[in-house]
Amino acid sequence: MNKHIGRNDPCHCGSGKKYKKCHLALDQQRKSSPKSAPDEPNSETPVPAAPAKLPELLQQLRRTAPRGKQGEIDQLVAQTQPLLTYLERREEIEAATAALEAHREEFERLVDNQEAYLARTRALFDEEPFAALRFTPEEVRRALDKVGCSPSKAIPDEVFVETLRAAILSLADKDRRSKLSMNLLLLLPQYLAAGRHLDGWIIQHCAYSTIETAEESNPFLFQMFSHGYEAWVNERTERDEAMLREIGLDPARARSMSMAEIDAWLQAQEADPDKKSRMEAIMAANPDQRAAAVADLERMERDSIKLLEREDARDLLLTQAELESALPNLLRRFETIQKTSPDLFSGPKPDEAASKALAEIVWPAFGEMAGSIFTPERIQQLIAQLKRYRDERFASGDKVAAGLTLGAIASLQPEDDPTRNYFLNALCLASFRAGTTATASPK
Repeated sequence: MNKHIGRNDPCHCGSGKKYKKCHLALDQQRKSSPKSAPDEPNSETPVPAAPAKLPELLQQLRRTAPRGKQGEIDQLVAQTQPLLTYLERREEIEAATAALEAHREEFERLVDNQEAYLARTRALFDEEPFAALRFTPEEVRRALDKVGCSPSKAIPDEVFVETLRAAILSLADKDRRSKLSMNLLLLLPQYLAAGRHLDGWIIQHCAYSTIETAEESNPFLFQMFSHGYEAWVNERTERDEAMLREIGLDPARARSMSMAEIDAWLQAQEADPDKKSRMEAIMAANPDQRAAAVADLERMERDSIKLLEREDARDLLLTQAELESALPNLLRRFETIQKTSPDLFSGPKPDEAASKALAEIVWPAFGEMAGSIFTPERIQQLIAQLKRYRDERFASGDKVAAGLTLGAIASLQPEDDPTRNYFLNALCLASFRAGTTATASPK
């Protein structure tokens, strides 16, 4: 194996993956295994050195601590407990690690079969001995809030996976990784005693990966996060279903309703003063769920302009007649902007600051365009188009498009000033781009 292979170079195993995504963690673990001089001063291991009498010293410190400080000492003991336990069982763990060497080739064959490896790690880390290492629902909630994700938010799968990765990394800081790694190694002897050598290798491999590749997730961390995520989603679902029952809607029926049926139900609640008052009272009594619903709606409204990038949504763009009617005024506005800010339209490609300045000047021109086209009647026509599109996408199972459309509709329904509506402004810009592109294209 090339000792100088770079993290982003193709892996030496020939898989075609980058080295850091394939055999890096395993190779690092090999270097740190007992067979490869674990006590070498410069080798990285999950466990730092510590005085043999540290447990006794901590207990003595607690006994002699001033009144009111015992709680802080207890917290320190709890934080260092994995290390203390590891120190007590270090010889046992090292013996188990040495015993694994006879099964290295079997493990390497498993790693080369990524599908089988991931399936086995999922099954292994679902077992009860790892339950204490899982992230809690509250930790998952805070992490997802930090990265701006919600289980009810309609986003593409690839974006969702990357967002979950960011949430995992926000939880798995250096201290957490160190504790998790030591706790994994503490479980190693019992799996070896049960004759589960391959699972022992997975535990050891993930322990080293967790501590040595701090900028990456791994199957163990993902599984620990998944349990907390599933529990959090279930908690939210139970609360939401309880609220639905409270307002008189059976959750099973709600899940089977079409978007048109949901619209009709909401309109019926809005039209009945008693039902409307009841819904408002229930929402007021559940401020957390109300805040979450408002936040989700705001995100959908912000993301709604992504709808205009979809090929299947081109029918939402302005008609050719509407573009032609607005074009003279739009060109006059551009001419005025060019005269007052000529530097923005000349020279090399504008830098980020110049691009931002250009957008701040040009964007109002599309606001004026929206104001000239979108009368109340035209907005209602657009809402009807959006609802038809939403119903089609929802029926086909395309929840991403349906969610984007819900955001657009929500932004339009109370609109009384089209010039300031973000979606309408973006719709005018997208229509202008599509029109000029079609004009410029060769016949």
